Amino acid sequence: MARPQRDNPEKFGRLDGLLPKAEGRIKPNPASLPKELDIEGLPEGRWIARGVYRMEREFAYGRWYGKKMLASPAESGRTLRHWGGDAVPVFLDTETTGLSGGTGTYAFLIGLGLCGEDSFRVVQLFLAGPAWERSWLAAIEAELPEHYGLVTYNGRAFDLPLLRTRYTLARAVPSWGGAPHMDLLSLSRHFYKGRLSSCSLSSIERNVLGLRRSGEDVPGSEIPWMYTQFLRTQDAGPLRGIFYHNTLDIVSLAALQIHIAEMARGECSCAADMIRAGDLWAAKGFQEEARAAWEGALDFRHDRHFALLRLAEAERAAGNYEAAYRYYEESLETERRPVRTLETMAKIEEHRFRRCGDALAHATEALRWLESHRIFKDRQWEEDRKNLLHRIERLKRKLAAKECGEDVFPGDGGEL
Repeated sequence: MARPQRDNPEKFGRLDGLLPKAEGRIKPNPASLPKELDIEGLPEGRWIARGVYRMEREFAYGRWYGKKMLASPAESGRTLRHWGGDAVPVFLDTETTGLSGGTGTYAFLIGLGLCGEDSFRVVQLFLAGPAWERSWLAAIEAELPEHYGLVTYNGRAFDLPLLRTRYTLARAVPSWGGAPHMDLLSLSRHFYKGRLSSCSLSSIERNVLGLRRSGEDVPGSEIPWMYTQFLRTQDAGPLRGIFYHNTLDIVSLAALQIHIAEMARGECSCAADMIRAGDLWAAKGFQEEARAAWEGALDFRHDRHFALLRLAEAERAAGNYEAAYRYYEESLETERRPVRTLETMAKIEEHRFRRCGDALAHATEALRWLESHRIFKDRQWEEDRKNLLHRIERLKRKLAAKECGEDVFPGDGGEL
């Protein structure tokens, strides 16, 4: 991606012709004013422009973060390149004056996670008031490397659209507009939706990364109010919990990216993770990687039948009916609700193997199981029973006529 030079005066003026002229606009960094503002309680850092305060912390690789060891996220970014990952990831998170978005909401703190050779750096840029927003946006641009990809958590829906709005109002164009972007929320939902009560970052931290934040942290819902109080008092001491909150959000993103990349590579601790890793690859069309993950799930005792069914469906889609049948047959040993598998086996036996007797036996077994579990009776139960009765009657007619019909039998829709 061609990136504008940092000293290019046109970088923040490309949209001037598209926006109405604003009179009385405060110009950033006037030479007659000092950078420093009379604000108490800010953490260690320095003023880099009028109203813009910069803080930085380093986290050495090899230290434990929850139950994960922090390492350079570069390799994990390469692993996840098909989902927007990059070998030079920049982790981004904002704290804002509200959660509803719109032109009245702006970000007053941004955290950027940057990969160093020996440590992970978190750079925070604090905006002391809306009058200096243009300088704050310029400071963000100055921190970004030449080539990188963004990593966020729900940034696709919130952080990035909000920042784009602020750039537009400042008559600016972000250099990161064409950069790769990976939203870890979607990947977290892929692996943990239905397994955790929530896929919020705080829930992922507790249940996946094993992190417990200290009492210094503040709930995200209180952050806009706390910043409003700061604008009235100019006392930044109460904001220390916000800086802590934002710092841990950034480090958690790095740790989470490493964790998700490990699972995508098949470094999983349970069959459920392996199966969803296979599903992740399959959704992108990488069938070889998907099968490797599903086969890896067979090494675990629990949930093996889900992996067997995935492998069966993959073989069936490829036209390998013998292999698919073997997987279906093995999955029956541990399935709790075998109706769908029995019916699928009956279809393969009838239409591909011409074994109508075996097909009838499996369809009858499926019907018997269904009728012995009327506790599941609902619209789907009724539909399954209707289909099985129809299949059984047809198979009986075909057996009586001593034939199994065409490759695709009329009335069955040819569904295999």
